[in-house]
Amino acid sequence: MTQLVEAAEKADPDDLATLNTAIELERAGIKAYTDAAGTGLLAPAVLQIAQGFIADHSAHRDALIAAVTAGGGVPTSDTLVLAYPPLHSQADILEFALVVEQKAASTYLSVIPDLKNRDLAQVAGSILGVETTHVSVLSSALGKRVYPGHFVN
Repeated sequence: MTQLVEAAEKADPDDLATLNTAIELERAGIKAYTDAAGTGLLAPAVLQIAQGFIADHSAHRDALIAAVTAGGGVPTSDTLVLAYPPLHSQADILEFALVVEQKAASTYLSVIPDLKNRDLAQVAGSILGVETTHVSVLSSALGKRVYPGHFVN
């Protein structure tokens, strides 16, 4: 987190706005997994993985908040609104979580070239790696190919 905060101290307003968007995305991930955990539909092992993903998203959110603050910005309190499909089974939840993680991975991938501060881009790449790990775990649980087209898009 220190690298992110130090990089953000030199960030311009556009980079801080991008970080704020990432905060909204991380909050959406936390909410999605918290809501899924609250359904009572997840097997204990799957619930444990979901809680680990919540911890990852929480760490990202907290680091991003610290970075925006260090850059002189005001961290957003917003959460990206996700359209939830009906969640009647563990499989439904895993399918929804997969979509959420793919969106997160794609978003981080798309903002890396836009970040003017290359240190911030490197941190975004690190978060992208975690998001793609989540995609891999969920895809495996669902018996799917991780990225059918062979690329994150």
